[in-house]
Amino acid sequence: MSDHGHAAANADSAPVTGHVDPMSHVPPPSPWPFLVGLTLIIIPFATLALLGNLRFSGADVLGLFSFDWSWTPSTGAGRFMLIVGGLLFLFTLMGWANQIIREKPISHDLLGMQRDLKFFTACFLAGEFAVFGAIFAYFYHRQIWDGEHFGPPHGMHFGGPTAAYATFLLIFSSVTCELAHRMVEHHKLGWARFLLVTTILLGVIFLGFQGYEYGELIARGFHTGHLSQGGPAAFVSIFYASTGFHGLHVAIGLVMLFMVLLRLELGHFKGQRHFSMVAASWYWHFVDIVWVLLFITVYVVG
Repeated sequence: MSDHGHAAANADSAPVTGHVDPMSHVPPPSPWPFLVGLTLIIIPFATLALLGNLRFSGADVLGLFSFDWSWTPSTGAGRFMLIVGGLLFLFTLMGWANQIIREKPISHDLLGMQRDLKFFTACFLAGEFAVFGAIFAYFYHRQIWDGEHFGPPHGMHFGGPTAAYATFLLIFSSVTCELAHRMVEHHKLGWARFLLVTTILLGVIFLGFQGYEYGELIARGFHTGHLSQGGPAAFVSIFYASTGFHGLHVAIGLVMLFMVLLRLELGHFKGQRHFSMVAASWYWHFVDIVWVLLFITVYVVG
């Protein structure tokens, strides 16, 4: 057999060792993104049911036959759906993050790839800012369009110390998150661990304040089910849509911070290779900035 034939035979029989170049890494198929999106569908329906605005009824099917039925979920059912949907969302999101961590250890990444990942993260956050920018634009558009009729229902006290306390906690959590990032950079892992735990606790308390405020407002009739179409109803809709959407981002940020804390405990961060800490920190600052803008827009201007 010729040398060329021997080389071909050896190449065919050589074991496959996987990807050698980390820049050419191709992740395997994953069901987690689909499951995350599926669980997200539950949350808006649960919110509508909690506010008393969700109703299912029969409809014609291709003009051939129709279903004659109607069902309006109770607020208790909405609360149950919201809890189940939220827990399923957090579970699937953590499953997705866990697969990413196990798929490719960060210690194998090149520093050049770290720069690319930071650039992609910045692009992602720019897109997120655009989404919230659309919400702000719609708010001010309705304020100009409806004039003095746009705002909370007349005679209803809106805002108060709860939102102010929550704002202070979230701003302070951004400080502790940045300090944790600096501690990781200087390899002071004990301080980084403490500051990450503090940030997570502050974020959880913030969501607790937000949930408490929602409960108080709904109990006082601050929802579209008790309002006619117009300025107050539009304001209430924008309020829940914007603050609820932000709360969802806070929950995602908490999952990211928890996964960073877990990786810190497992010793995954080596030298300057700690991109997940960078990404989580940037995302948390984004959440903080958006909330400050929301607080000014909804509670001060509104």
